[in-house]
Amino acid sequence: MPFQPDPLETTFPFSGKPPSHEQSSSARIVGTALTVAFLAFAAVSDSEAQTATGQWIRFETIDQSALPIVRVKLNGSGGHRLVIDPSFNDFVLDTLVVDGSGLKLASQGQASIDYYGKKEKVPVAVLDELKLGDLAFTMVRTLLVEGEDGTGMGGLRSYGRIGRDLLEAFRLTIHYPRRLLYLESSPPEVPAGGIQFESSGRFLTVPVALSREGAGEPIEEVRFVLDAGTSGTVLDKKWAAEKGFAQKGAYGAEIPSLRVGAFEVKNLPVALGDMKELPYAANAAGVIGADLLLDVSVTYDFPRDLIWLVRVKEDAS
Repeated sequence: MPFQPDPLETTFPFSGKPPSHEQSSSARIVGTALTVAFLAFAAVSDSEAQTATGQWIRFETIDQSALPIVRVKLNGSGGHRLVIDPSFNDFVLDTLVVDGSGLKLASQGQASIDYYGKKEKVPVAVLDELKLGDLAFTMVRTLLVEGEDGTGMGGLRSYGRIGRDLLEAFRLTIHYPRRLLYLESSPPEVPAGGIQFESSGRFLTVPVALSREGAGEPIEEVRFVLDAGTSGTVLDKKWAAEKGFAQKGAYGAEIPSLRVGAFEVKNLPVALGDMKELPYAANAAGVIGADLLLDVSVTYDFPRDLIWLVRVKEDAS
């Protein structure tokens, strides 16, 4: 069967608030609105980004993952599903979509890439235009890879990945309960409650404060990996036993309080694992996964390396 692109994405013109339940029957009614702004011109890495009006962009996810999957146009051909991955650096396309769509890309040699823990050299090319909603990136450095990225097993095959190289001039808000995201040129205003993230290899890490029950218990300040592609939140089992968060030999635990900046979640169930056996930073005590992220709104301010997690309250009416 010849390659068939997916239908074009659903986007929503700028109106000062996200679409209501009446505008989309699949969206939850949520009381908290995202910060909104008009998109502006921004220079991004070796590519250029040009915009029209601001808009909300609907995304999808596969089960047990919080990685947004959006539909884009590639050199005018659309809509192709790509993952937006803030933990990833490069812009990557599967050769299946390149060959199947007849895309003509100028070659730029080779580059090394660590794609899902597998280091390899891959071809580098230049895509004339990548269009996400009304946001257009031109002359995009593109790494070409072969093979399934894991989304197909979740029933929603994507054909590439949009990483931080294209996002570095923007503030990205992902409103998980409504499955909507918003990109804006990073504004001068910096809301309170954010916290600095760091890049550690292929992933981002954030400072996390963990506390036990009781006002007199000490607060443990550690770093967690932020991985929207993993299903659950994990705490290193050795560290947890040493600090009294879990019994030795246990497979799971409950954290009385976990804070990331101004965001706090209480009585959070976590799995216990060996961080040394996972493909993360050696100094991380745990992983924040999809089970936590899918209930919140997450904003990344890439120029400032800041992140905000905001709890979303549902409107009972």
